[in-house]
Amino acid sequence: MNRKIINLIFKLLKQFFIFLISAVILYFIAALILSVLKTHPPKTDCLAENEIYITTNGVHLDIVLPVENVKPELLKNLEILPGTKYVSFGWGDREFYINTPEWKDLTFKTAFKALFLKSETAMHVTCYSTSYSSWRNIKICSSQLDLLNKYIEKSFSKNENGALQKIAVRGYYESDFFYEATGSFSLFHTCNVWVNKALKVTGIETSVWSPFDFGVLHHLPE
Repeated sequence: MNRKIINLIFKLLKQFFIFLISAVILYFIAALILSVLKTHPPKTDCLAENEIYITTNGVHLDIVLPVENVKPELLKNLEILPGTKYVSFGWGDREFYINTPEWKDLTFKTAFKALFLKSETAMHVTCYSTSYSSWRNIKICSSQLDLLNKYIEKSFSKNENGALQKIAVRGYYESDFFYEATGSFSLFHTCNVWVNKALKVTGIETSVWSPFDFGVLHHLPE
């Protein structure tokens, strides 16, 4: 091969890797800054008598509602186990959810597709018979709860009859299930961005933008 062509290829590869590294650094800088910056939702005068929770597995955030605070129309379409007192909702990449029950199961293909390609999504629903001290408690009023329920329900994909579409795969445990979801997962619209947006819609102070869990947790009461 011509030496000039080889040199050109190496030059282009070098420029590509410099661009890639710079893009990653800028992404993390933007994520850190926008995670620390907070939203300023309008103050509400209504009585904050309803509880919701935010939980994390160390990477991924979920929204948890007492079962009585889940919209009845949504609740009747979910598979809820007997004795359930709390229901958690998570949104994320469909393939990642289903094929990665543990971090050791993560493959490069799954991670690359989730981050850089337009991918299908799923809702992860988990039933709990008790609450946990690690959950972050937030008190909201009834009108805010209604907004949150609408946001969660709109994240579920429905068939032509308006029914939720349960995915025929086993959950991580006996108490969780997967459903088809709306939207696409990406580097800029992660599972934590979905939760962050839910808090914005509900009128709760949160990060301007946070693709990582720590950004959202930073603004929540301990």
